[in-house]
Amino acid sequence: MYNKTKQNCYSFVHLLLFIAFISMCSCISTKKIIYFNDLPDSSKGPYILNQTTPFTDPKIETNDILAVTVKTIIPNSATPITSNSEGAFNPLNGFLVDKNGFIELNLIGFVKVGGLTTSEARELIKQKAKEYFNDPVVNVRIANFEIEVFGDVGKVGVINLPSEKASILDAIAQSGDLQLTARRDNILLIRTEGETKKFIRFDLRSKNIFQSPYFWLKQHDQIYVEARKDKLQSSDNSVTRTLGIVSSVATLVSLVLIFKQLK
Repeated sequence: MYNKTKQNCYSFVHLLLFIAFISMCSCISTKKIIYFNDLPDSSKGPYILNQTTPFTDPKIETNDILAVTVKTIIPNSATPITSNSEGAFNPLNGFLVDKNGFIELNLIGFVKVGGLTTSEARELIKQKAKEYFNDPVVNVRIANFEIEVFGDVGKVGVINLPSEKASILDAIAQSGDLQLTARRDNILLIRTEGETKKFIRFDLRSKNIFQSPYFWLKQHDQIYVEARKDKLQSSDNSVTRTLGIVSSVATLVSLVLIFKQLK
């Protein structure tokens, strides 16, 4: 009877410790992987976040490649200006912005677009094109609007975003989302501005990301996603050692509790 009671107590204590350990691990991991976990319960109605960061059009920079088309229904004797042939656009056929901010268009000549938005560049080129075209229709976009994403993501590499209105969430989605082992509280954005670099960190677990002045991306931004320490440690079997230590401590605590129970 004594041995059976001892065995039952031992099994019961072990079960409680195991449940507590699993619950603790599950709780921690859930908080680490859920986006925007500081949002209130949506069952009470939509939550409205005021003062989010407004989008501003990116400026054209040196070494950008512009896709430019100038067309008209009733052209003069001039040939329409175009940076791309029929079919998919090839960046090599675009107009490279030189170090002084100029592009060279046939017929029109050199046009300074550096520091302008694509909308402003479109209007400038349209005014110059009126000398050669009747009611020209001009389209301008940044053809190499590229973002580099690397680290603990689904797909590492350079992403060519189809729209200039792109946020850090768009880039992460295009990269195949973060791995479950990625740190969502320490996303690093690297931005080059002239001769300087800015390093900005984001916490995707918080809704405050929508209020960051760096929420909207610029061409050539880089995003680094850090892996959690438990993933890094698993490569040298440190997780296995940690679990062994936890198991030993749990066993010791169980024995102490059993002896106290039987006294």
